[in-house]
Amino acid sequence: MSNTITIDTNLLLDDPNIIYKLSKDYSYVLIPRTVLKELDKHKYDPDLSYSARNAILSILNFKREYPDKIKFYVKGGEVDTNDTWIIEASKHHQADLATKDISMSIIAEAEGLNSKLYDVVLNNVFQPYHYVTIEQIYEHMSVVQLERFYSKEAYKEILTLFSQILKTKLNPKSWFFIFVSIEDGVYVYANHPIKNYLTRIDHHPHYKEIKCENNMKIYARDVYQNCAIYALREAPSVLLTGKWGSGKSLLSSAYALETKNKKAFITRAPLGINQKYEIGFLPGNKEEKMMDWLGGFTSALYYIYGNTNGQSNNGHRGYNYVKEEIFDKKFEVLPLNSIQGLSLLENDTLLVDEVQLISVDYMSMILSRPTEHGKLILIGDLKQTYNIVKPSESGLLKLLRILPHHSMAFVSLENSYRSDIIDLADKLQDKTIG
Repeated sequence: MSNTITIDTNLLLDDPNIIYKLSKDYSYVLIPRTVLKELDKHKYDPDLSYSARNAILSILNFKREYPDKIKFYVKGGEVDTNDTWIIEASKHHQADLATKDISMSIIAEAEGLNSKLYDVVLNNVFQPYHYVTIEQIYEHMSVVQLERFYSKEAYKEILTLFSQILKTKLNPKSWFFIFVSIEDGVYVYANHPIKNYLTRIDHHPHYKEIKCENNMKIYARDVYQNCAIYALREAPSVLLTGKWGSGKSLLSSAYALETKNKKAFITRAPLGINQKYEIGFLPGNKEEKMMDWLGGFTSALYYIYGNTNGQSNNGHRGYNYVKEEIFDKKFEVLPLNSIQGLSLLENDTLLVDEVQLISVDYMSMILSRPTEHGKLILIGDLKQTYNIVKPSESGLLKLLRILPHHSMAFVSLENSYRSDIIDLADKLQDKTIG
């Protein structure tokens, strides 16, 4: 391993702070002139302007803060591509190369360089879960009787114990969950950073189910959904992520139906997965246009109401009835562009779906909507961007990197409950399978 690392342009575009992160492992950071020229060119690209300017600013700030840790390679010469320039700079300084480009990584290693291949999306993302075993607890304390609730001095002591076991200091000002593996199951403890207590939630009915109208109940199907219900009930705002079929829309819709007499506001970015599949302008008013983007919520409502009696269609409520009647009574659809003037007042809820498609600027605007007692629920999956939003422009990715925060709980739903064919969908998204 060299003491110098060269940073490729694509890494700086995806994460302008990568220069600071890599400097922790290397004595010097090398920036070739080609990288600077590429970033300068991208300043005028509508899709990359924000990322390029942030990357340039990050390099400038790093140079000011750590002038002895940054090097620049500015020599000229006859080369065929920008990638070749970057590799030549790395060879000149005997530096390792950090890149997202697999082909470039292969070429660099063929040239005798060490390369570090990065998937920036997965780097430095806050993780809300901590896992311990009952045996680990016994190793630190000979006799431990785990309680259902910890507060005051007992709260400080149990956080200290878990911090010692996990070998990381738990932040009492953040929402997090501790899973204690026992012989026949798991205990789940949730930290409440506002009220300063740790409570066991896996056995608690209030955090195991959501009651909707007509005695319909939605039950937590696993410990992660258990955590989601806790967060929805307790946290001022919630970020709920998970892959397809994990229950994001179902749990958030059920919560909005259970707790609010007023309608819940609902919105999402009206972006398709690929422009070549666009069908042009949709008929109708704003609400009617948006309905075609909100299939997750209408499907969730049909799951909740579809088998209740008291409606036509052989005594069952049909999908069209749920979509046209129930949805209209319970939710108010807002186009994303129209929420700038919205203030979430007491008991107001705003559900924002597919937040992985939202830019940094829009995410900032959305997070500024709640007042003291308004609730914001963000729903999405970082892996379902379909390359529409680059990592460098992703509001969700940046939010995951700046969490934790006492005002927002983050819960990642880890299991899917759709058909087994979802295994094929997952494999199609696996980039290691060619």
